[in-house]
Amino acid sequence: MIYRGAGWLTLFTPVAMVLLLMGLWPDPSVKPGNTSLMQLLMGLGIGSGINTVLGFVLNRQVHEDGVRHHFFFMPMQWPALAIMLVCAVIALLK
Repeated sequence: MIYRGAGWLTLFTPVAMVLLLMGLWPDPSVKPGNTSLMQLLMGLGIGSGINTVLGFVLNRQVHEDGVRHHFFFMPMQWPALAIMLVCAVIALLK
């Protein structure tokens, strides 16, 4: 399995944020149902930022049942932090 505990949120939250941004603040410069690059980067960045904080909080202590929150065998905050940094770099380069 590629995730343990709440590790599945590493992919779910950024995708949910992109869909939420598309629904609440549609970009008038693109066709309906599409998204712009900046809207995509904002959604992925915000969702990954939420996961980074959530990962640090959830993995702060060892739980009594031994569950750790991992994604691809790493604590979930590190892949989320990497996604957030990649989004920030791409946004700065554009």
